[in-house]
Amino acid sequence: MGIPKHIKYLSIMFFLNAAIAVLIGGLTTISIINSTLVRRDNSSDLIQEFSKIGWNFSLNILITILAIILLIVLGISLRKLKPWARNITFVYSMFSILFGLISLITSDHNISYSFFLQIYAVWVLFRPDVKEAFSVKIKK
Repeated sequence: MGIPKHIKYLSIMFFLNAAIAVLIGGLTTISIINSTLVRRDNSSDLIQEFSKIGWNFSLNILITILAIILLIVLGISLRKLKPWARNITFVYSMFSILFGLISLITSDHNISYSFFLQIYAVWVLFRPDVKEAFSVKIKK
């Protein structure tokens, strides 16, 4: 039995999601640095400005990098039918759906494409052919 087609699609979507995160993260970083450089005339003001945004910005960069790595590792591992990847993808998807619903209810009332991707992931992970593919891999 080969890799189910929906696992292939899901892994490709994870890779694309990681690429989009890299693109948006890089553009955001460049934008923040440029706007900080434009607003400040001397180096002491620049250092103070970076220290103000430093911790929050650094934490956001770290979380984004970890999410990108997780998506790439999950995409590769799902294609290799690793049983732990199915479990981690399910947990990751459920947390993403939960946070998406909380965000939808409490704040901006917008739904991200990632929200729908995670719903698709949960649907894929519980398809009979996908369950069978992962259980066959365990028996080998």
